[in-house]
Amino acid sequence: MPLDEATRQLAVLLQLELRRLVERERARTERGEEVRYDSVSRIATWETRRGDVIGRWYGDVLARYVVRDRILRWDWAGRSSIATTTHAEVISREGQARGVPQLSMSVVGELDEPDAYALVRLGVLVAHGEGVELRRTEEELTFIGLFDSPRPRDGESVDPSRYSVPPPPVARSSPPADRSSPVASWPPAAGWPAPARRSSPAAGTRSTPPAARSSTPPAARRSSQPPAHRSLPPIREIYGPRTAGRSPSTRAPEPERRVREPSRSIFLPVASAVLAVFAKAVPGFQQALFVLRIEPETRADEGRRLVVLLAANDASGDLRAIDPSPELLAAAARLVEADQNDGNGPWSKLSARITPKPDGGATLNVDVI
Repeated sequence: MPLDEATRQLAVLLQLELRRLVERERARTERGEEVRYDSVSRIATWETRRGDVIGRWYGDVLARYVVRDRILRWDWAGRSSIATTTHAEVISREGQARGVPQLSMSVVGELDEPDAYALVRLGVLVAHGEGVELRRTEEELTFIGLFDSPRPRDGESVDPSRYSVPPPPVARSSPPADRSSPVASWPPAAGWPAPARRSSPAAGTRSTPPAARSSTPPAARRSSQPPAHRSLPPIREIYGPRTAGRSPSTRAPEPERRVREPSRSIFLPVASAVLAVFAKAVPGFQQALFVLRIEPETRADEGRRLVVLLAANDASGDLRAIDPSPELLAAAARLVEADQNDGNGPWSKLSARITPKPDGGATLNVDVI
């Protein structure tokens, strides 16, 4: 059978990553570079046409395609359940989670060679691989996935632009506490002594004991040397208008920072808020899109504007626009501030393509420009 509808939908969803993968393979071919694979050490070496080593990957056989029978057989089929997990098994699990049967079934029949290649490329993408190397004989094709680790990694995703989000938490029965006041949000810990209040001396005077203040006349204080902070301010401060804005900075310009995707810890609160909005407004959505735009300030007295856009395909396939919640807007503002403090470069647009999971969570593929 040819590629089914679920596989084609996944290819559309991952079309950006798929195009990058194909372009990298085409560029290596045009430059005359070659990937040499050692089946014993499972090391794939990327070399120039002169034999210089560019890089190395771990190679993992993912599937084999029988040319005469037009059958693609995933390499995880027939393995023992107690054997070490391979990248091919990750493809099977991702296929089950995403509802793509051709990634999770052991054998896919009636496939042409281009369709088999396309299916394996999709498998490499969902397993967070770097590329596909093909070994050809007269009878079969062997697809070798290129990865940066010999075995699948546990925990955080290898791809920094890919996030897995758990299901949104159940709403509380009681309203949350008001956190608008900093005093109510950060009370002093129990048992801590309250800070002592003391009156500061007036500007231009020195602190003296009570007896000395009562017995010393004001004229004697004037005869003393004035403190250092009574010196006159710079001339530019005297003649410059007080409301003219910031004074010119004398610091050296900071080096340009590279733009990257936000880290998982910074992006996760926004992802959870986005998923909560979609779960409430569009139950059972098929696909969704979250876009966060940072519009530059138009006037000096105005800050930057954040624009949040939400859209989703509901259970019947209709496209719907969703209004963001106040919690999502607040989380987006905190994301921008925390991402800048984390050292990320200035980006103007963040987009996340969302694919729901059977457990109520979702997978988000993030791009920033």
